[in-house]
Amino acid sequence: MEAGQSPYLKGYTDFGIGVLPPPGVVLRNDLYFYSAAEHSQVPQGQATAHLKTVTDILGLTVSTPYEFLGARYAFAVRGAWSSLSADQTLAPPAPRPAVARDGRLDAFNDAVISPLILGWQAGNLHWVFSVPVRLPVGAYDKNRVVNAGRNVYALMPEVSVTYLDPKSGWEVSGTALYAMSSNNTDTNYKSGNIVHIDAAAGKMLTPRFKLGVAGYYAQQISDDSGAGAIYGARRLRILGVGPVASFSFVANGVPMTLVAKYYREFDAQNTTQGDAGMLSLRTRF
Repeated sequence: MEAGQSPYLKGYTDFGIGVLPPPGVVLRNDLYFYSAAEHSQVPQGQATAHLKTVTDILGLTVSTPYEFLGARYAFAVRGAWSSLSADQTLAPPAPRPAVARDGRLDAFNDAVISPLILGWQAGNLHWVFSVPVRLPVGAYDKNRVVNAGRNVYALMPEVSVTYLDPKSGWEVSGTALYAMSSNNTDTNYKSGNIVHIDAAAGKMLTPRFKLGVAGYYAQQISDDSGAGAIYGARRLRILGVGPVASFSFVANGVPMTLVAKYYREFDAQNTTQGDAGMLSLRTRF
């Protein structure tokens, strides 16, 4: 992938992702923290990068009473603001000197809209089909080391499933997503397609508190291409695993859920590997 990152935020989904909420409005606010490094061998030499990100993500989902194909219909929009810092070093074979750059940026990210969300239910099994689209409205400059936007459109159809047993308190949820990016017209870089899987499993330990484990896996399945792909195919792969907990409460008559999760990354290829954390507040009106 261009810049070594996917257009989808890995690990964004967790408990209850396959459950379409009752008609109404769902607000979700996330604080996302990421610190990682990459060490890759490219045709030009040894490439090293470090990335730190703090992102505030605000999402809104409108769940309607209308039905289509036996499912209820919803739509959503998501935006974010990021504070990013990064450095890059390319060390070619001797005697050529290493080339290093660094930078930081505070700016709006690209927006994500989901004009089609369909949710079904059969007993304890819930599933959702949606078609998120990433829009290139975030800050971007091809001459910067780090950008909040990607300067590409991305189509990301996904299927999410949740099995939730209210009697035992056990839940298993997962999302499978296929991300396809357009060509970056500023760099003539076409990132390959990528498959993402997010998963979470947990148990209600009290009527309000759930504890479990979450993970994600991403695998690029087609090569990067275009004149801008000077480092070659650059197929991305990454795995992340860690704990997740949720706590539900009521504030001024409004139901809320606080979700905290941490991911430790492993098995990186052509992308950064490090630590990610997310603190999420979700409420429904």
